[in-house]
Amino acid sequence: MVGLGLLLSAENARAGAPDTRVGLVLLERTLLDPPRLSAMQRWSEVVRRRYPAATLLPYVWHLVSHAREDGLRQRSARRPAGEEHEFGGLQNNDAVRHAWDVTRLCVQASGGQRVVLRTGASVTPGALGRKRIREFVQARRDEGIDVVWEPEGLWEPDVAQEFARQLDVTLLYGAFEGGRPRYEREGDDVLVGAHAWLRADGAGPSRRLDGAQLDALAMHVEALPDTTVIFAGPRAPAHLSAFSQLLGS
Repeated sequence: MVGLGLLLSAENARAGAPDTRVGLVLLERTLLDPPRLSAMQRWSEVVRRRYPAATLLPYVWHLVSHAREDGLRQRSARRPAGEEHEFGGLQNNDAVRHAWDVTRLCVQASGGQRVVLRTGASVTPGALGRKRIREFVQARRDEGIDVVWEPEGLWEPDVAQEFARQLDVTLLYGAFEGGRPRYEREGDDVLVGAHAWLRADGAGPSRRLDGAQLDALAMHVEALPDTTVIFAGPRAPAHLSAFSQLLGS
């Protein structure tokens, strides 16, 4: 059965009636400015009331995952003490470990045991990037926390899929690039990442998914009924509703 999820961000976190169709909510707020523990607990309760059937997955704080050149620092207000260069890139040092402690508290407050690791362009498919991801995943596993990996930058779909398989982690990968469906093989109905969660985000200023894109997702789900689709962007709740209605019809 298809799984439906939302990537909840500041642009789509408006209030609404409870929606039991949503099985996963990815909390992008914790990527940029994770709340303090008490605030995270209160916010998690608000999200659960809106999506009572959903599992909540915080993002790893960018001070763990993203180097300065990845461009997230200027969008964030909160930073612990330490030199700028010591943070991010999955470095193995005290600054990154302290930043991870903040994310770990967010996982605790959300009531789950999974976290989403988005890696920026600074974590490449080379030997060092692979080593750091592997060590991060193992360290979280030792803590009883599973990792969902969302690579950005130089990771091509087939390379990311193979490395995720080696790590035995769930891969989250974009179903579209520039608004066009990304297919596993040309002429096939299966979108990129046959064993991945698909991130569905509209393109252009409006970030709208059109009928052809929703049809491409539906054809993928018809071929692979156990697919999980995560809708992102300002219109994510509306896109999830439209897709759910399309599947129902």
